[in-house]
Amino acid sequence: MKECKRLIEVALPIREISAESVRDKNIHHAHISHLHIWWVRRPLPASRAVVFASLVPDPDDPRCPEDFRQAVERLLKTHVPQQIRYYTRKRDVLRDDDPYKPYSGIPDTLRNRLLMFIAKWSPESISFEEGKSGSKPPPKMLLDDRSLVKWETCDPQNLQGIEILRIARELVKIGNNGKIPTVLDPFAGGGAIPLEAGRLGCHALANEYNPVAHIILRATCEFPQKYGKPGKREVLVEEFGKTIEKVIDVPNVLVHDVEKWANWILEKAREKIGHLYPLGKDGKAVVGYLWARTAPCSNPSCRGKIPLIRSLIVCNKKDKKVALTMEVDKQGKKIRFVIAKGCKILKTEGTMQNRGNVQCPYCEQVTQVNYLRAAGQEGTMGERLIAIITEGANGKNYRAVEDKDLVVFHNLR
Repeated sequence: MKECKRLIEVALPIREISAESVRDKNIHHAHISHLHIWWVRRPLPASRAVVFASLVPDPDDPRCPEDFRQAVERLLKTHVPQQIRYYTRKRDVLRDDDPYKPYSGIPDTLRNRLLMFIAKWSPESISFEEGKSGSKPPPKMLLDDRSLVKWETCDPQNLQGIEILRIARELVKIGNNGKIPTVLDPFAGGGAIPLEAGRLGCHALANEYNPVAHIILRATCEFPQKYGKPGKREVLVEEFGKTIEKVIDVPNVLVHDVEKWANWILEKAREKIGHLYPLGKDGKAVVGYLWARTAPCSNPSCRGKIPLIRSLIVCNKKDKKVALTMEVDKQGKKIRFVIAKGCKILKTEGTMQNRGNVQCPYCEQVTQVNYLRAAGQEGTMGERLIAIITEGANGKNYRAVEDKDLVVFHNLR
C-alpha cells in the first residue's frame, strides 16, 4: 500500500512564502544573515515552510492518518488557541476567531487550512488584491500575523509566535507517528534548514565541508544551544574605590563572553591603530573612509584630476538619504566634497558615464575609457579621500574631509 503524500508533494502557498522571503533579505536585526555573509543563503521563511511541509502529511489524502486530520481540525479550526484569535494594528487589538479560514472562493478543507497556517495574506493584502484598498500594505504587513513563516513568529518574546511554533511542533510530531523526526542537510551552507528544523522541534543534523561555512553553521545552530544559558562569570567591579574580581550570575553566558572579548579586541585595535582615525570637529568616532580613484583629464589644456565616481549617493535608506556635493573650482582645478541630506540633494550622478567614459568636472570634456586604461597602465591614476563615515546614535553618519584626516594619510606614505 502506498504511503500518504506529504504536503509539499501536493501544494504550497508559493506567492505568500515568496513575499515573506523577499522581506527576509531586508531584515537587519537579529538575523543570521548578519552573523556572517554566506553565498546563496536560503531565506528563513522558505526554509521553514519547506521543512514543515516535508514533515507533515496531506490531510486531504485518503491515506492520511486519522489522528493527524483530527489534530489539524482541532488546532486550526474548532479549537484554535485563544492566543492567536486576535491581531494588532498599531494600538488596536482586533478579534479574529477563525484565523486560518481559507480565502473567499477556496474550499474550506483541512489541506487549505494547513496551507493558511504556513502562510496567509493579511486582511490589508486581501483588500488590496480585491480592489477595496488603493494602497499596498508595507512588507511587514503583507502576511497575516499568525503565519508560520513570518519573521515575528520566531521572536521568543512574541506570545503568539510561541503558540504558533507549539502548534507546528505538535503537528510535526503527530504526523510522524508521535516520534520526533530527524532532518539531515548534508550541504548546510549558512545553516538555514537545520536552524528551522530545530525551531520546528526536530533533531537537526548538518554537514558542511567548507571551513568558513562550518564555523557559521556551528555559531548558528550549535553554540547558542550549548552555551546560551545562565551561568557564572568573573567580572571586574568597583567597590570602595578599588577594582576587584567578583563572580556574578549572568543570564546568558554566550552573550556575556561575546561582548567581553569583542570589547577586548576593540580596545586592542584602538591601542594599535586608533591614531589613524582622528576625531573630527563634530567629536564623533570615525568608523571608515570613502575613497575614489582619480585619473587625468584627456584634454591637453586641462589635465585636471577627475574623481571616478558613478553615483554621489552614499546612503539611500527610506528614512535617511545622504549624498556628496562637488564644489568645483575650475580655475584652480580643485574639488571640495560636502555632505548634502534630504531635499538639499540636487544631483546624484557622478563623473562616470556609460561604457566607462568619464566627464571632467573642470572642462566638461568626456575622457574615453581607453584613455583611462592607458593611464592605469602608465601609473598616472591616483586616489583621494572624499568623505568620512562616523558613528551615530542610529547608525552611520557622514561628514566632509578635514585637514587632520589628510595629514594622517600623508604621514603614512
